[in-house]
Amino acid sequence: MVWPAGEVAFVTGAASGIGLGIARALVAAGASVALADIDGKRLAEIARELTEAGGSVAAIELDVSDAAQWEAAADRAEAALGPVSLLFGNAGVSGGGRIEDTTLDVWRWVQKINIEAQFIGVATFLPRFKARGGRAHILNTASMAGLVPMVTQGAYVASKFASVGFSMVLRDELEGTGIGVSVLCPGTVATRLGVTAPEAEAKLLGADLDVSIVERNSALLATGADPDQVGKQVLDAVRDGQFLIITHREWAPLVERVHAEQSRAFTEFEGRHGVDATAQMLASGIHIDQA
Repeated sequence: MVWPAGEVAFVTGAASGIGLGIARALVAAGASVALADIDGKRLAEIARELTEAGGSVAAIELDVSDAAQWEAAADRAEAALGPVSLLFGNAGVSGGGRIEDTTLDVWRWVQKINIEAQFIGVATFLPRFKARGGRAHILNTASMAGLVPMVTQGAYVASKFASVGFSMVLRDELEGTGIGVSVLCPGTVATRLGVTAPEAEAKLLGADLDVSIVERNSALLATGADPDQVGKQVLDAVRDGQFLIITHREWAPLVERVHAEQSRAFTEFEGRHGVDATAQMLASGIHIDQA
């Protein structure tokens, strides 16, 4: 069998979009999949679809922002399918607008789902992976907004930059353990985020849904990549141990612009503060113990 055939995966945000694309790719590869999502009705429909296609799946209704639900969700998944060895922290939302117009409630809601839930997922499953040994993998879905700032998307960008940094540190901390780490930074993908995120934000604020925003965002996302094709790309990359997964190469000039600005800040500065031993240690591959 070719890995991850016979393995068990836990995928958040699995009822639609990239999460569903990943789940379909995993099922096609012979893995069992715990489908985790807050949308219980749609989750049941997807579980039925994948089961009828010959997959071994379990529907796990989960609000990823609620830390108290995670251990029970992990237990349900493993009771149904066996020990989990792949974690896909994919659930995400967008919300708010310009930073000055974003409420604290919306800011916190975006951070809790997009980055805090990824931390909780790792905190839940990593001890299980280590206790059992063997090959395991963690993938976090970030965004091109985790590499390139986007105006009017401050809360989203902050959460996705955090996801990229979190994943980089996690990769280095798990080096040599047999537990791989990847971070997915997709460009535009044809997901339901244009509908689900505005609906959830309106509910959070107790406000009426702005249909014009839904229509505009949905029209943009509809031009994006096929989530099933992204799912196949993700599985190939995870199988190969690839860390940074990019879906759209046309973003390269924007990323290079960010890197160029960072490089200029180093070359144009005369370094008046002397030698930084921490930087030298990190450049030499020496890990710093902060305990």
